[in-house]
Amino acid sequence: MAGPDFTAPTDPVCYRHPDRPTGIRCQRCKKPICGECMNPASVGFQCPRCVAAGRETTRAPRIPFGAGLRSGGGIVTKVLMGILVATFLLDMPTGGLVSNTLAMAGYYIDSGQFWRLLTYGLITTGSGSFFSILGLLMNLLVLWMAGRSLESELGPVRFAALYLLAGLGGATVLYLVAPTNYAFAGSTAALVGLLAANAIFKRRTGEDIRPDITLLVLLVLLNILAAFASFGWIGVIGGIVVGAIAGATIAYAPRDRRGTWQAVGLGSVAAACLVAIAAKLVLFS
Repeated sequence: MAGPDFTAPTDPVCYRHPDRPTGIRCQRCKKPICGECMNPASVGFQCPRCVAAGRETTRAPRIPFGAGLRSGGGIVTKVLMGILVATFLLDMPTGGLVSNTLAMAGYYIDSGQFWRLLTYGLITTGSGSFFSILGLLMNLLVLWMAGRSLESELGPVRFAALYLLAGLGGATVLYLVAPTNYAFAGSTAALVGLLAANAIFKRRTGEDIRPDITLLVLLVLLNILAAFASFGWIGVIGGIVVGAIAGATIAYAPRDRRGTWQAVGLGSVAAACLVAIAAKLVLFS
């Protein structure tokens, strides 16, 4: 006759680490887990597999214009600020070589140097004069104050596209209207385009746009006073118009497939600028 079995019951072991006994189970799949596999949940603990599965089914929060919600960063803003400072400083020892390479002028476009339509938005006029230093500092301040918040709302891709499109708008108007022998720097045109787009965004969400409009008018007046004789203020007007149109394209895109609508809309704005430039090239060649 067999005697009683006094063997202690075996504790369950972690399903990911069989050599580790445990008394804890995942609240989701009920499998035993050890201390290394325990992830705090709203109730109890979950195993790594269930945590990963939960992340896959959780929709990332998004802002009203379709970009993923993000905090801090502002990498594109900081890169743009660095480029503006670098090109300004490099102009001093090189006698304006950088600006001459990146600036926009009608005769450059006529000769096929189309990259200047975009690079023109990456430089500030002159180097070393009071107005050029003031312009650089003003542009950096606007980027630091408005650029970071805009980039956090739009995401780096939309923000960069908006900046380049506003600069392209300024370059387009200058090419169509200004004398071909004038060279221009267009960072201010791109920046006022950002401010115009920001006013559209705030209007879309019901926020007060009066501070943005006041700053926009102030920047335009300052540029008219500083660059009236050189026609640079015309590019600022182009930046505002195209920036506002691009901003409306982002803000009022339909919710269904919003990213696609925004991409098509921004591409159409860029195409309209290029068509206007091409039309002048053909008509006056």
